[in-house]
Amino acid sequence: MNSVDLQSFLQNNNTREAPDWNVIKNTYNPEPVNVVNGEPVYNFNMIFDPTINPIEDNIFISQCPVSAFVPMHIHQYIELIYVYKGKCTVVMQDHEITMTEGETIMIDKNTPHTIKETTKSDIVIEMKVMHDYLSKGFLSRFTNKSIISQFLIDSLIDSRRANNYLYFPFQAQSKIVGIMEQIMCEHFDKDVFTLEMIDAYLFILFTELIRHSNSSNTKQNDDLKQKDSIVLEFLKYIDDHYRDCSLMEMADHYKYHPNYISAVLKKATGKSYKDLLQIQRLNKAALYLSNSDLPIPDIAEEVGYSSVSFFYKKFNEVYLQTPKEYREKQSSNKVLTS
Repeated sequence: MNSVDLQSFLQNNNTREAPDWNVIKNTYNPEPVNVVNGEPVYNFNMIFDPTINPIEDNIFISQCPVSAFVPMHIHQYIELIYVYKGKCTVVMQDHEITMTEGETIMIDKNTPHTIKETTKSDIVIEMKVMHDYLSKGFLSRFTNKSIISQFLIDSLIDSRRANNYLYFPFQAQSKIVGIMEQIMCEHFDKDVFTLEMIDAYLFILFTELIRHSNSSNTKQNDDLKQKDSIVLEFLKYIDDHYRDCSLMEMADHYKYHPNYISAVLKKATGKSYKDLLQIQRLNKAALYLSNSDLPIPDIAEEVGYSSVSFFYKKFNEVYLQTPKEYREKQSSNKVLTS
């Protein structure tokens, strides 16, 4: 299935009859767990296919039926709603979000919500994800670790926890469109390694969401956007100059007092300037250990350490193993996965 076939498939699928809520209610007896604005909130603890049969897949993608009535509900999985064509309105507890083509929203577990009835000109995709890709464990999947990517991921996780959802107002021309198309083509036209392909595309999808989170999630708050921009500027300076970075030189570069830079970084990341510098140096060292045969003393010097013993001490504090043990473990992991 290619993008043309996908479009035809989704358009044809948009004519199918919507499931009857009363049938679902009488068959599976979902329990109301709360009340929002006088309406019951149901606990949807199962995922249904188009014929309202329950499924147990970790990832399930479906097309939102036209004119379907869905009551306010919660569920125990993360849901992504993506507007392939047209628009849709997501109703939260105290407000509504109208999304247009190319836009995405990620709704957290146990968050009351529903979607208003759509029309035949709207194609809305719902993705149910049992595994939490935006968890702390997600950090370990990055091979090019940096203090910038870690800051953005932590910010995204914190934002989701605070708001119970993440809204990405991407344009229809964004990379998300192509990534979502690939995921849907795999799901709706299953083949060998489909699950592995979807998992890989999901990693790319969430990486793209993280990459744009700073700009897309702060549009409604210019002050926050400006503060994040300053933090990212400081982190990028450390990222670029980690070998010989100096707080005094950094302060002189930005024409700020060193104490101001330290305070901004501490407030935004919870870590001091020295901690961030150490983390960045050790991240780079870990990459050298994983992907090169350079002797460990040479790696220590390459990432900015004049003392090999001090490098060993700091590396062991962060990774809880020596550089040699880390290299051996990474090497054995590559053998096992090759």
